[in-house]
Amino acid sequence: MAGLTWYRALVRSAAIVVLIAVISGCVATRAPMVLTTSFDAQAAAFINSSGRAKVSGQAFVRQNNGKVLRATGTDVFLIPRTAYADERIAAIYGDAKGRVRGGPIFEDDPLYKQYMRKTIASSGGSFSFDHVADGEYYVIAMIHLPNDIMFFEFPILERVSVQGGRNVRLVMRGY
Repeated sequence: MAGLTWYRALVRSAAIVVLIAVISGCVATRAPMVLTTSFDAQAAAFINSSGRAKVSGQAFVRQNNGKVLRATGTDVFLIPRTAYADERIAAIYGDAKGRVRGGPIFEDDPLYKQYMRKTIASSGGSFSFDHVADGEYYVIAMIHLPNDIMFFEFPILERVSVQGGRNVRLVMRGY
């Protein structure tokens, strides 16, 4: 138990040092990423069409100790798959499962957020989007990671295809 207490104290100290460095501006920053694709509102417009499908699911992350963290009360986004979204998501999240690259964020086109849907996950990490039109989408769920010092969110990502008005049910695991 003493080893665990020592470890927690070390982690807290390291987090405080990082926080102080960030606040004081001592951390070097890279230039923001620049996307080469422009946002095309017409390509994303199907997000606003009323369809027959429901995209629903549950989002969670299993920690190394076996504890499950659910997307409880966090944002879940339904984003139409467009060339802009493909490039943006690849730049931020890396591979298709949402493993974060940690690169600097760039400024989005102001219209981008108008062409997505957002809901809040339930206490069990469940979410649902009703009246979804046929098309290709990204679903991004945010998971709160426990930390005594700072607030962390871990995004998990899935690509979905809605076809023929059929419902899509996802189990989004962040591992």
